Amino acid sequence: MRDNKNSKITIIKGITISFLFAGSTVVLAKDDCADLTGCAKKACEVNHQLLTAKRQGNSHQAAGLNKALNNINEYCTQDGLKAELQQKIHDTNSEIEEYKTILKKLSAKVSMTKLKSISKS
Repeated sequence: MRDNKNSKITIIKGITISFLFAGSTVVLAKDDCADLTGCAKKACEVNHQLLTAKRQGNSHQAAGLNKALNNINEYCTQDGLKAELQQKIHDTNSEIEEYKTILKKLSAKVSMTKLKSISKS
C-alpha cells in the first residue's frame, strides 16, 4: 500500500513540475535562461524549445523535447554536467595539440623551402 502511495505522489509531483514549467515559461523569453546555470538552465532551454515546437504544431519534435525535459528533470546532476564539460575541455585540448603538431610540421616545411630557395640564389 505504501509503495502505491509513493508512486502516486511521484506521478503527481512529475505532473505538477511539468505544469509549472509549462505555465511559467510561457512568459519567459529565451534570454531568461541565461541567468540560470546547470540543470535548471538546461531544462529552461529545452522547455523553451518545447513551447516553440508546440506553438508551431510540430508534435513529433514536441514529443522528443518532452522526453528530453523529463530525462533532465529525472537524471540531470551538477556532477554529471561537470563531467560532461570536463570531457569537452579534454577533447578540445587534444584537438589543439593535434593542430599544434600540424602547425609545427608545416612551419618546418616552410623553413626548409625558404632555406633551399636562399641557397639556390
